[in-house]
Amino acid sequence: MSREIQVRFCESRAVRSRPATHLVVMCRSREQAEAALARLTVLLGELGLAPKLAKTRIVHLVEGGEGLDFLGFHNRLVRGWTPRSAHLTFLARWPAPKAVRHARDRIRSITARSRLLVSVEQIVGELNLFLRGWAGYFRYGNSALLLGQIRNFALRRLALWLSKRGNRRRAWGWGMTQVLLSPNHLGLISLDGIVVPPRPMRAWKVECRR
Repeated sequence: MSREIQVRFCESRAVRSRPATHLVVMCRSREQAEAALARLTVLLGELGLAPKLAKTRIVHLVEGGEGLDFLGFHNRLVRGWTPRSAHLTFLARWPAPKAVRHARDRIRSITARSRLLVSVEQIVGELNLFLRGWAGYFRYGNSALLLGQIRNFALRRLALWLSKRGNRRRAWGWGMTQVLLSPNHLGLISLDGIVVPPRPMRAWKVECRR
């Protein structure tokens, strides 16, 4: 979405928003959501454009509902998981399935069979570079579980790559042993403890940079 479309739409709804190429409109009722979509469709039509049907829909955010994907995150209304928060519902977010598939595909390409002649240091370095960037974006959310899964996937792929590189193609456990016996998993970074869960009324991105 162009800046002009977004500015005109937000002005018509009496709200302010940062420039973006995607747009989510939060409404109190389905009637308001339908009115907002109609107004947006008119604005786009005046510019000779139309909403992309595959990515334009109205979602009812309720506990147990489907949620929505936006800018790589899956957003869903959930209930607290601990005894102290079980009476609360909140909007949680974590990497969307498409983002997780992209991460796995990228890790597979780094540890592909065609790269068996590349040094271990370079493979680990490329894995770390990707993991830092991916986790650096998705750490702002309720993402600890999926970040751990992606890191473990990278570790397993590194072990499989080592087994193939050592001509032990049927001995996946040999490669895993080499990784686990290393004092720092051959230098593969950890993603534990880096998640910053969003909290109401707190500028959490600013705080974590201090």
